[in-house]
Amino acid sequence: MFKKSIRRLSVAALVMGAGLQASAVTINNPVDLAKKQEILSQKIVLAYAQNKDISQVINRLEEQQSRLKDSIHDPEISNLLDFLQLCLKNIKTISAKPYSLDRSKLVADMGTSISEGSRYIVKTLK
Repeated sequence: MFKKSIRRLSVAALVMGAGLQASAVTINNPVDLAKKQEILSQKIVLAYAQNKDISQVINRLEEQQSRLKDSIHDPEISNLLDFLQLCLKNIKTISAKPYSLDRSKLVADMGTSISEGSRYIVKTLK
C-alpha cells in the first residue's frame, strides 16, 4: 500500500510538472489554443468548486481567447468565440462575489459551455 501511495504521488508530481512546463510555453497554433482553453475552463470550474482564487486562470483564458479570436477568420467560429467570451465575462463577475452553491452551478454551466465550444473549435479546425 505504501508503494502504491508513493507511485501515485510520483505520477501526480510528474503530471503537475508537465502541466506547469506546458503553461509556460507560448502557444500559437489555433488548434492548440482551443485545446488549452478546454483544459483551462475545466480548471476554473474545479477551482471555483473548491472555493479557490480563479483570477489567474481567468486571465490566462482571456488572453488565449483573444489570441484565438485574432487567428481565426471563420464567421461561425468567431461568433462562437464571442459567446465563449461572454461566458468567461460572466464567470469573472460571479467569481468576484462570495462563494455559493448557486454561483458554483452557474460557473460549472458556463465552464462546460467554454469546454464544449473549445472542443467544437478543435474538431472544426482539424
